Amino acid sequence: MTDMKLWVIGKNSLIVLTIFTIALYVLSFCFNGSDDDLLRFGGVFDQDLRFANTTKKILYWTKMFSSETFYMGTGYIARDCPVNNCYATNNRHMVNPTDFDAVLFHGNDLNLEDLPKNRSPRQWYVFVNLESPANRPVTNYFYEDFFNITMTYRLDSDIVWTYAVVKDARTNVNVAPSRNVNWSAFYAGSGNRTIAYDVDASLSKTIRGKTKPIIWFVSNCVAKSGREEYVNELSKHIPVDVYGECGNMFCPRNEDCFARVAEPGYFFYLSFENSLCDDYVTEKLYNSLRYNVVPIVYGGANYSRYAPPRSYIDVFDFDTPKSLAEYLKELIKNPRKYSEYFAWKTYYKIEDGVQQGVCNLCEFLHKQKQPRTQNFLSDWFSRSKCHLQEFLRDRSYLTGSIFKD
Repeated sequence: MTDMKLWVIGKNSLIVLTIFTIALYVLSFCFNGSDDDLLRFGGVFDQDLRFANTTKKILYWTKMFSSETFYMGTGYIARDCPVNNCYATNNRHMVNPTDFDAVLFHGNDLNLEDLPKNRSPRQWYVFVNLESPANRPVTNYFYEDFFNITMTYRLDSDIVWTYAVVKDARTNVNVAPSRNVNWSAFYAGSGNRTIAYDVDASLSKTIRGKTKPIIWFVSNCVAKSGREEYVNELSKHIPVDVYGECGNMFCPRNEDCFARVAEPGYFFYLSFENSLCDDYVTEKLYNSLRYNVVPIVYGGANYSRYAPPRSYIDVFDFDTPKSLAEYLKELIKNPRKYSEYFAWKTYYKIEDGVQQGVCNLCEFLHKQKQPRTQNFLSDWFSRSKCHLQEFLRDRSYLTGSIFKD
């Protein structure tokens, strides 16, 4: 009798598996998914009685600008992460949307006419935004309590997604951005003093080949930070070559302009943000750090949380553009002192921030069990988060003097 029961159970299981496989093939034709993707995804959702399904399922509901997959890809996107059992897709029709653990919405692509019709209380609705609230505020009251998790560049987000990460070159451990950043590798190697830095032959050759002071790649000519006005004043005291729509010089977008133009020809790059908001540090900083050109930063963040010591020059360390220009001229005349701004590369390296954002997302979904509501999203995202811009009401640009008033 026992053998008969086992045979019946096995036969029924085979029938169910056959029906399930046929259904997947039908879906592949209906929804343009590949056979492999659908079989894998079906396996993720198939609840085997013997095992708990621990894979976290992620749905990209909107696009993120031009990317249908939020630049993260599809499938098992967290393969290279410490916590890696997460599966992502942008296909809303593969299964019922309420079966996903997390649904991602890009703040700039929200559409009230295109939202899920049903929602499970166990789901995470993720507000994703890498733009500052000065440029992309939350404007519709409907969204104030629509999301229950944030994924932004801000270091106090539920899930942090920064434009890049700084890693220890020896251990490959993430060091920054972080509110509790620890640059001990740098200070242990160089000491908190003037760096006795031996310039390697390649870097020395690059520095000797530089002939121009400052370069700036820029396309937004009406930024809210006052950066254009600052550059106009700075250029009265030291030459600034402006590339792009806001200048008279050009480098094609499909070329690596840092490798071809900035690094070989210029000493400094203007990493000037378009708004002065908390934690808002973009690729403008990290693009230059990847090359042998020193960034000059102008933004609302605490840059010591984002970049290694002596890797950048902060506008707010100077009371006027003229005093900054004088310091830059001194560095140009002293290659040895200028080269000290690259000493950090012995200890750290820069990597893209997308993969770390994926890892942070997957880890969060596995560790956080109780979804909640994010009340008044605009308060968290926008209110008093760009306080430096308040000073621009009575001046055209900011300098370090505002911290002395």
